[in-house]
Amino acid sequence: MKNKILLSIFILLALATIYLLWMKFFAKDNFAKVEFTQFAVENAKEEVTKIFLADRENNVALLEKQKDNLWSYTNVATGKKYIANPNAMNNLIETIEGIRVRNKVPQVGIKNVLRGIGTIGTKVEIYNRYNSKLRTYYIGGPADGGQGTFAVIEGSAIPYVVNIPHFAGTIDTRYNAKEPALRDRAIVRHKTSDIEFMQVEYQSPEQRPYSFSIQTTPKYSVSNLFGSQKIDNKKLRKDYVDIYLESFNVLYAEMILYNKELRDSIIRTAAFAKISYKYKNSEKINNFTIYPVINPSYDRGDGQPGLRQKLMRYYVDVEEDKFFLTQDIVMQKLLRPYEYFFDNQ
Repeated sequence: MKNKILLSIFILLALATIYLLWMKFFAKDNFAKVEFTQFAVENAKEEVTKIFLADRENNVALLEKQKDNLWSYTNVATGKKYIANPNAMNNLIETIEGIRVRNKVPQVGIKNVLRGIGTIGTKVEIYNRYNSKLRTYYIGGPADGGQGTFAVIEGSAIPYVVNIPHFAGTIDTRYNAKEPALRDRAIVRHKTSDIEFMQVEYQSPEQRPYSFSIQTTPKYSVSNLFGSQKIDNKKLRKDYVDIYLESFNVLYAEMILYNKELRDSIIRTAAFAKISYKYKNSEKINNFTIYPVINPSYDRGDGQPGLRQKLMRYYVDVEEDKFFLTQDIVMQKLLRPYEYFFDNQ
């Protein structure tokens, strides 16, 4: 009986291996040989796992699909690797799958179009899960008053006008190889269930008593860091802690800031708060610091500038190349007082 089970397992594994090899070497590419779909990749969301983009300004990007279905972005010029912007990747994959040929460029215009693609176009290389190259083409330059985009398959002398059916506009902007377009603007991105510990430490003397820490294991508890007031954790509102941690899943920045001089000057000023957190099964303490963006000329509504309306944005510093500008409406859900988490407080 045992031998029969082992034999069955062996046969199943052999069949699976044969299937994967067949998929790798013999599966038919239904789009490649058809003029209308020659730039597109069928079922790109599943098939495409690596994309290489290189523009004429020496921006070179490597995009690789990760196990969690997020993508990583590597700036090939600097070697630095980040999480890729999910929205940018969704748009790019949608375009790789949906791009269609609308028409050939007329013979009289071929020379100028090829010259234009060579001047402003982006090289695109697309790979599948077996690291086999599926497509290589160059795309760039608006056609027909911005209703289409010029593109040419590598090695071909026949350029086309391409588009996405039912989409009005050019699509070459979706093949952006520049770092600000491809990096994830999330300050943090993780699962609530991964958080073991989180702490918010307010920096000014007036607000330090409101600082707190949250511990999720072995059970939820909230502690006051500096204040004299200690509330019994029996009064803890676990649902408030859940909502709070859920709001910490993803924190989006308005933009990534690349101004080194600005960062150097900001981190020398008084911070508003420091947030620290640790993942389960990890010893590393992660943290970032929040600095208020002060606009002393802002009119709060009565003709007088006031602090109440100055704090519309924050600078957020994680480390040297992770410096962000974010809005108060995003950060305020984290900036709670210690008492917030308890019943009747």
